[in-house]
Amino acid sequence: MVTLSVGTGCAKEQSSGGDGSSQIVIGADLELSGPAAVQGEAYQRALKMVQADINKTGIKVGGKTKKVKLVIRDNKSDPAESLTVAKSLINNDHVVAIVGAGASPTTIPIIPTVEKAKIPLVSMGSSGAIVTPVRKYIFKTPGNTDVIGNVMLKAFAKKKIKKVAVLSVDNPYGEAGLKEWQALDKAGKIDLVAHQKFSSEVKDLSVQATKVLAAKPDAVVVWAIPPQSGLAAKALRQKKFSGDKVYYDTGAGSELFVKGAGAASEGSYMVHSRVLAGNEITATTPAAQTEKNFFTEYSAKYGGFSGFAPMAADALNLIVAGIKKAGSADPQDIQKAMEHLSYDGAFGTYQFSPTNHGGVSESSLTVLQVKNGTWSLSDLG
Repeated sequence: MVTLSVGTGCAKEQSSGGDGSSQIVIGADLELSGPAAVQGEAYQRALKMVQADINKTGIKVGGKTKKVKLVIRDNKSDPAESLTVAKSLINNDHVVAIVGAGASPTTIPIIPTVEKAKIPLVSMGSSGAIVTPVRKYIFKTPGNTDVIGNVMLKAFAKKKIKKVAVLSVDNPYGEAGLKEWQALDKAGKIDLVAHQKFSSEVKDLSVQATKVLAAKPDAVVVWAIPPQSGLAAKALRQKKFSGDKVYYDTGAGSELFVKGAGAASEGSYMVHSRVLAGNEITATTPAAQTEKNFFTEYSAKYGGFSGFAPMAADALNLIVAGIKKAGSADPQDIQKAMEHLSYDGAFGTYQFSPTNHGGVSESSLTVLQVKNGTWSLSDLG
């Protein structure tokens, strides 16, 4: 197990957030290796950047100023390893909250353990099953599956798209996406003419692309992260299917999608936060200014931007906002405060309640398009 403890250079302290400690210990359960490592790297970078920003002034708790200590561990993109990591963060590191896991397959297995321990967790997994039904201590940053589907459905209405095919990765994240389109088909909102699943280890999607295109869809929806989302783009383009007829969910929002797919990505659409097109944001509201500032800071620090980064940044900032609101680093106090948070983050606006622990609001999401090799705001948003 790879362990990275990012401290603040303070003297010896307790590994808790109690009044006797000088630091507040927050864990991170991330995909730093394995198939989802493209996400984990961006998450880790964002967390380090946000931690540094927070620790410039610290957090007032019980009349004392404390700093955040991050304990970041690699779950190897493996559900069983993620559970081991979560247990260790809780039992050995005595964290007051957890950021992660970073994907649906690595989040869902740890939910019972985290709930039992009564430790607040903010996941970057997109599946609505993470927060439905509502679990007291479980929150998430990406938009729920049905929210993403609804945004995409509105784009389809504008382009008069009815016949849809789905390519989805064969794991809980991809399954949630497929079920959403099956539900929309059953409700008569689209005509799901074909669907194909594929492994997260697949190296070529030509067979799956051929099968879905045989149904002659108006559009193909791809539910996968890079590199598989990029492989889908290449396979569909090789079959002469136009890029502007391909739609991706938020999971494709990595810089590696466009790099990996190359020219095959041109014209493609994706539902994501507008932060991914940060250079085009007009900061006319506090929320837009927060998004633009994060895009600018992250891009300058790391030489490029990842659509995964703001999800982790918001996860940590939401926990810290809960600590500030509660005036306490006790996990149960943090949970109570987070359940009533209204927060403008880098990925969008959150409005949590006792009945809503889901991700960003639908108004925070838009439809982006690859133009000249980069994600840009589209006229479908």
